[in-house]
Amino acid sequence: MIKRVNTLLLAVFLCAAAVMTAACGTGGQTENSASAGSTREAAAAASTEEAAPAGQTAAAAVTGETAAAATTQSAAAATSASPDLKPEGNGFLVVIDAGHQQQGNSGQEPIGPGASSTKAKVSSGTAGVSTGVPEYQLNLDITLQLRDELIARGYDVILCRETNDVDISNSERAAVANENEADAFIRIHANGSGSSSAHGSMTICMTPGNPFNGDLYEESRHLSDCVLDAYVAETGISKEYVWETDTMSGINWSQVPVTILEMGYMSNPSEDEKMQDPDFQKVMVTGIANGIDDYFEVRKDMAAAAEDGTTAGQAATEAPASLSATDQAAAPSAAGDTAENTGTARAAD
Repeated sequence: MIKRVNTLLLAVFLCAAAVMTAACGTGGQTENSASAGSTREAAAAASTEEAAPAGQTAAAAVTGETAAAATTQSAAAATSASPDLKPEGNGFLVVIDAGHQQQGNSGQEPIGPGASSTKAKVSSGTAGVSTGVPEYQLNLDITLQLRDELIARGYDVILCRETNDVDISNSERAAVANENEADAFIRIHANGSGSSSAHGSMTICMTPGNPFNGDLYEESRHLSDCVLDAYVAETGISKEYVWETDTMSGINWSQVPVTILEMGYMSNPSEDEKMQDPDFQKVMVTGIANGIDDYFEVRKDMAAAAEDGTTAGQAATEAPASLSATDQAAAPSAAGDTAENTGTARAAD
């Protein structure tokens, strides 16, 4: 009997020891998992911090400083929670290119993917005839304000550049939008002309027959219409038209819907001075942002139309007032026209 009791006690003791060992082992694994997770988070944070200085160089600007600096804190938090989730907000990503830079780069690059013809990589732009302010500075001023306005409206925003002292070609700027799969690529410019009386605003997109990205024509044309109509409505600047051309390398290299906005003529003393007024710049930014809002409303209508069999063209004209038949008639395109015969000096993007 005593021997049987001792055997039973020994068995109970061994079971208890096994349970304790298993529990400790599980706890150790949990701590190790937490530590590994912390290490991964720290590595990700270090990677983000290292990306910012890399953005100071030309090509690195596409994924480094510009992408990190333009993302809202809420969007960053959502992305870190799961890389597969869209950031918080309205779900749309807009890439903005402040046209030109402090020093142009006359080195050549293909005008489009696989093209034999070339253009200068990037120019420094024009300058205000009255204010003397360079175009690259005006473009950046508006771009920075537009970024803030769009973020406030729920968009995610990436900038191609945030300073003037960069060297980023037009194809590299398009790569920012392409690699980030932007929902819209907005290129901010101001115009110039040999005539000081030239005035007004236009937008630019590709033609339907563009050999590089003609399949983006319809969406890019809608984007161009929406931005131009809303901009002139808000600012009172006269409306020129949507210039359809395949001469802009920054458009040709784009793989997402794209438009260039020529905000006004810096060669016109009145428009030049107006575009340097801080209060008027706020109006300009509001107009551009309104146009972007209108564009995404059009996209929603086009998506709904695709489900019920309505054509894309019908959806576009039946959407916001900015794309009504009247407005379409008032805003003819200048497909194939050159810079000289459309009154614009915009020969380089």
